[in-house]
Order: sequence, then C-alpha cells, then structure tokens
Amino acid sequence: MRRGYTREAYLELVENIRKIIPGVSMSSDFITGFCGETEDDHQQTLSLLREKTHAYHRLQDDVPVPVKQRRLEELISVFREEAAKVNMAFIGSAQLVLVEGESKRSSEELCGRNDGNVKVIFPKTDLSVQPEKPQMVPIKPGDYVLVKVQVYHLLWIWTGSS
Repeated sequence: MRRGYTREAYLELVENIRKIIPGVSMSSDFITGFCGETEDDHQQTLSLLREKTHAYHRLQDDVPVPVKQRRLEELISVFREEAAKVNMAFIGSAQLVLVEGESKRSSEELCGRNDGNVKVIFPKTDLSVQPEKPQMVPIKPGDYVLVKVQVYHLLWIWTGSS
C-alpha cells in the first residue's frame, strides 16, 4: 500500500499527539482486500485499527471477493467492539453537542455531534432562555446544547437529557 511510515512510527506519532493534546479525537480510513494484501497484513490492520494509507499506483487486484468480504466483516466487527469500549466511557459525562437536526429514528429526538464527531441522540425539548426566566425556546440546528449521556444504545448512537 506504499505507506510512508512503519507501524511502529505511526504508533509513536499517535502516542506523541495524545501526550501533547490529551483527549484528542482522531479518525482513520481503512482499506481491506487491497492488491497484494496478505493475511498477515490484514491481521496487522485488525490489531492496529488506525491505519493511514495512500495508494500511489493502480495495481492488479489479486485478492478474491470472498476473502475481501470476510476481511471486511472482521474489520467491522473488531472496530465495533473497540468503538463500543471507547463510547461506553462517555456514559455519565456531559457533552457539548452541535445540533444537526431531527433524529432519523424518531421525530421526538434530535441529533448532533460532540467535539470528537461522535453522534449524540437526545430528546427534543424546549430550553429556557435563562434559568430564572420562564420563557422557553425550541432547540434548532446550529445550536449548542449540553447533553448528559445516560445510555449507550448502538454504535455512535447516544441518548441523554439536556
């Protein structure tokens, strides 16, 4: 895949970033079934789950479709397991959420994303303009709301209250 770095150099870079910026959120792209990919390459991807790759040339695809499918399923499974562990740590925390709009799963809920780009689903309620005043306003896209994460439902889906 012509990575411009070794696995060890990448892990060291990630470690340094986390030391300099505690709590930083990072994302990754994954390629599985890439031309010439060996089973060992695939296993290293599963163990790392933080690969940044660039393809410099078009190569003949020599990985059979059933192998690609199996590897993709394994990658998704391991990713979900690891993401669930990370996301469970959000339970009980307050997250500042940028509201995107109504949730796809219910018109009674809104969705948005926290500063780590994690999707947050929360009840659609009106909020008071000021704590001491009774005037209520609806939450709308573009608003920031503070959401307490109470339950972890599905991958990247959260429920909570303001």
